[in-house]
Amino acid sequence: MINQKLIVSTALASLCLTSIAFSQTNNFTGLSLALSASHVDAKNTTIVKDNILDLIEVVPSNKNNFIPGVDINYGFAIGNNFVVGLGATYDFRKTDTGDGSFSSNIGVDDFTFSFNSTLKDHYSLYIQPTYVINKDSAMFAKLGRHFAQVKTSIDAVINGVDQGTSLEETSNIQGWGYGLGFKNFLSNNLFIQGDVVAVDYQKINPDFGPTPTSIKPETLNATISVGYKF
Repeated sequence: MINQKLIVSTALASLCLTSIAFSQTNNFTGLSLALSASHVDAKNTTIVKDNILDLIEVVPSNKNNFIPGVDINYGFAIGNNFVVGLGATYDFRKTDTGDGSFSSNIGVDDFTFSFNSTLKDHYSLYIQPTYVINKDSAMFAKLGRHFAQVKTSIDAVINGVDQGTSLEETSNIQGWGYGLGFKNFLSNNLFIQGDVVAVDYQKINPDFGPTPTSIKPETLNATISVGYKF
């Protein structure tokens, strides 16, 4: 009889402890939606080749942006203190990745090519492994695949005179993003979240005829989000 009572008591205690442990993850599982504001430090490395003079010039550029967006996430508990989130983000504004210029002398003429580029329709799909500290707080890592359209334009100036024409090209671009963040609940459903994500995009090669160009964007995104867990 004593052994039976001991077994039952132990089982009940284990069940209670398990329930308490899993209750810590309750806030971080299920569907959530957040509005975000990001400070995006965008960098661009543009390589321009002058086929006539056989010159290559690397032109770096940098722009800071404020980007509003949205983040939707669904979390699955996989242990007492662990949750895996699957989600997507979308930006409501384009990201200016910078501008620059490339100059060369051809005969008696001075050529200057000015260019700029932007990322638009940026969205990402991500996985977010999360460690739950307590029922209201968690830390997470984030791995995502980022997608956007990069729009590049280039203008020619000869001997200080703008030629009045602009070549433009839009290309689809992808890259990987890596980051860390935190999430904290202010009430049963309302939370605040912060993360920093670095995105390394692939190199693209816009077709600008006599001035072959390659462009490789990178961004560092510092984001604060306010959201609701359903």
